[in-house]
Amino acid sequence: MIKEFQCEDAQKLADMFNASDEGWPGGFTHGLAVTPERVLDNIKETNAVSIFVAWDRGKIVGYADIMEFWRDFNVSYVGLLNVMPTHHGKGFGRELLKACVEKAAQLKYNRLDLHTWAGNMKAVPLYKKTGFFWVPKTTVHMKNYLPLIFNMDAAKPYFEKHDWYKTFKRELKVEEDDFKGIFPYCWEEDGDVLSVAIDTESGRVARFENNQFVVSQKVGDAFAGKSVKVTWTLENKMKSPLNVTLIARGDEKITIEKNESIVLEGEHVITGEAFIDPDIEIKKKEEPPHVLTTDVVINGVSLSLGSGLRVKQPIALSTYPEYLFLPRGRREILVVLKNNQKITAEGVITCQNTGEFHPFCINPEYTEAVPFSIEVEDCELQFAIEGEKRIHTIPMQLMTSANVMQKGKEVVLENNYSRIVVSLSGGETTIFDKKTKKVWAKHVEDELGPPFWPSEFSKTMYTANTGHKSGKAVAEFTARSKKYDLRLIRRMEMDSSPVVKVHYRIIPQKDMSICFAGGGRMDGSILTVPLKEGIVSEPFMEDIFPLGHGDLPKDASEYREQWMCFERDGSVFGLIWETCAELDINESGFPHMTMSGGAVKPFYLYVGSGSFKDVREAWSRLHDKKVEEEEPVGIWEVTPPVLLCTDDCTQDMVIASHREKPLKGTVNKKPFDVKRGSPFTFKTKFDKLELGVNTKYLEVETDLFCKKVPVSVVRAGKRGDTQIRIREKDIIEIDNGLYTVKVAPHFCGSVIFFGRDSNNLLTSYPEPTQFNWFKPWYGGIHPTIFAEDEFPGRMHKETFAHQIIDFQKCGITWKGCKVTSTLQEIKGLQLHTSYVTTAFSNVLVVENTVRNLTSAPFNLYSGVFFYLQPEGSMKEATLYYYQKDLYERRRTPYGGWIQCRDWAAVKGKKTFVTVIADSIEIIDFGEKGAHFFVVKEVEIAPREEVTSVLYCAAADSLEQSQQYKVLRGIKWI
Repeated sequence: MIKEFQCEDAQKLADMFNASDEGWPGGFTHGLAVTPERVLDNIKETNAVSIFVAWDRGKIVGYADIMEFWRDFNVSYVGLLNVMPTHHGKGFGRELLKACVEKAAQLKYNRLDLHTWAGNMKAVPLYKKTGFFWVPKTTVHMKNYLPLIFNMDAAKPYFEKHDWYKTFKRELKVEEDDFKGIFPYCWEEDGDVLSVAIDTESGRVARFENNQFVVSQKVGDAFAGKSVKVTWTLENKMKSPLNVTLIARGDEKITIEKNESIVLEGEHVITGEAFIDPDIEIKKKEEPPHVLTTDVVINGVSLSLGSGLRVKQPIALSTYPEYLFLPRGRREILVVLKNNQKITAEGVITCQNTGEFHPFCINPEYTEAVPFSIEVEDCELQFAIEGEKRIHTIPMQLMTSANVMQKGKEVVLENNYSRIVVSLSGGETTIFDKKTKKVWAKHVEDELGPPFWPSEFSKTMYTANTGHKSGKAVAEFTARSKKYDLRLIRRMEMDSSPVVKVHYRIIPQKDMSICFAGGGRMDGSILTVPLKEGIVSEPFMEDIFPLGHGDLPKDASEYREQWMCFERDGSVFGLIWETCAELDINESGFPHMTMSGGAVKPFYLYVGSGSFKDVREAWSRLHDKKVEEEEPVGIWEVTPPVLLCTDDCTQDMVIASHREKPLKGTVNKKPFDVKRGSPFTFKTKFDKLELGVNTKYLEVETDLFCKKVPVSVVRAGKRGDTQIRIREKDIIEIDNGLYTVKVAPHFCGSVIFFGRDSNNLLTSYPEPTQFNWFKPWYGGIHPTIFAEDEFPGRMHKETFAHQIIDFQKCGITWKGCKVTSTLQEIKGLQLHTSYVTTAFSNVLVVENTVRNLTSAPFNLYSGVFFYLQPEGSMKEATLYYYQKDLYERRRTPYGGWIQCRDWAAVKGKKTFVTVIADSIEIIDFGEKGAHFFVVKEVEIAPREEVTSVLYCAAADSLEQSQQYKVLRGIKWI
């Protein structure tokens, strides 16, 4: 039984979809269950004309919906047809399709379309049996003209007597339907015949036959500036004569004079010519063609014949490059000539701007190019082809930091990073990356709603205003909505940066939502999103991740920061917004961004070289927000990835997913089932741990993969006690049983000793002295704070208090000394620096906090200096650090400044003194050693504080030293 869908049946419809995976390549749900809420959301957002469901024994077993086709007028579309696999072959799909066809006819649509795939061996024959034709050279677009035929007065007598489905004659091969420009429909029963051929270009009737007569119209190839032959064939199948009137007419700029009345006996052929104006608009492939229409009346029976004229220029002209934004000076361009005729084209092409001309000879349907030398300026290049009246014009602009121009029905914005092309037909937008020469997005359009899709604007012709303002290329696009009686304006501004501003307005302002949506070309990219729980990066894979429908959050408030992006081949495409109601990142990749009505705020496209960090930095500038560097995690993760301990331990571990699609499997043979917001916690024992970094593995297995997940277990020491003694001159001695740390609070708050038998630090204790260009210089490890351009600071003017500290962190007892200074050089700030270690440890933790005691904000540089002298000697001190690769620098008379990221070490004879921090600046003083300045810019809000944590470790090998980089993964603060 076929019925219209009712909202109270949403659960039953969801059940049907969830039972349909076997019927679709790769599955229907892709593992993300359909919910009743999702069913109703989809219906709300889709402008469906009708929704049919098939029932069997109280269950919904099939579904089909009809909506308006987004491209052509008066065309309907089957958005989705689905029958549960258990009910395949039982006629439910057939009855759903018949209901769709008959509904489309009832609503006076001319056509019903759908898309499928070439390997759909079950469905394609069914589609063909219900009137669909596979459009050649598509994968797979099917068109059905039964709604048009059912509403033809000349065809109704047949359908009043016969069942259209049972008497329809059709071959059902799973292949393209290439019938040389027509789609033939044939019916026959009990001697009654009906045959209708549809012209594939125009979708109009090209031939009609019944028991009484045959009438057809045929046109040749159409070229601008030439005449095209038209042939009408008429046949009287009866013994008595027929009175026939035939009147032909063409679209604008197609002239035909044919008005005939005849008495038809037998067969009769009429010929004529239609002249096509040289300046006729050349329609794109996706646009409706020009039409030549003939109204025919045969013994009082009226019908209309139509032929689509896909008019071409005899010789089509374009340029390479396609869009002429060129640097100043004389440049060579290629003028590309396509001979669309079936005869050889010979002639001369002349640039009327310069007088330069070239002969050409082009084989039938071939393409050749002719070089022209052009002095670049803002102008329209004009080319004349010998024998043609039409002048071909090509706009050209002098390249600036950002260009904009209209070329035919397109507006192009271009800078060094991107090219954005907006078609005035439907406002469809293409975003092109100039570095990689790849498209990021295509068919991006404006939608109003809900419901949003199909968009009314897809079939609307936009107007455009372009120009330059304040160094920016500006384009403003306007479309009129008949449905809502308003104007939608999209303004795009491009400057020399990768950021493009987009701003919508609705006039008059109405409480509606705007959706910026389209299709992505994100294959091979990495998707990065800043969710509340952290920044997540994962390869984009169509139909795998993300799946849309809330697989990643649709609610924009679930995003901690207002940006997202895709990275590929060293380039990045991002979206940055101010306010956004919903963000649906679906299987096409391009985010569908919905902004609530009223005064809509701008959003920004980012297209340029770099990574997610560049998009995030642009977001921070636009929103005036400071961000801390953060490394992204995958779509699922096991936490914590790094553990600190002093002995074998049992740890609570968590496996979590950041998407809605469930992840099911086992971890160390313990079953789990997780999705976003529902993690799984399990206990794991880590034993046989040696001092330093131990890599242990957790085995995660699902139906899809088996993966060993590394966990870095840092054994920072052993069970025991750390002794703290106050020596003479208030030296704080911290002895953990393996290493000794000595702190001299009065000596610039510095650590003056870190080592065993020898000191790994270079210090001037007990008196400050001069070192290279530093004076006074203290050395060791000590804090600093200074304003811009005041490096290295004036800490020698400050005094420090101290206190012995003892606390638990990460299940470990840490002991040491905190030095504190209430600053006099920068009044209103306090500096707290803690030096702590644990029993039998080779690790010193430095925690540095700047506290703002005032109601005013501060912007300063703060950090810690490390002056290193492994094993008490500079002689063999060798520097190691990472930039692009691992680098080594030995002692020579020459030095320099080096910026590296999170790790650097200096080696003595055996010991690698290692520092781990977010960013490290190295000053190589040549024979006087290499020393580390861990300083960063900090913004301190009123009454707030900013803390950073650094680690200093004494390693026995380069490998062990590098392993300590995992300490950055410790959540110390």
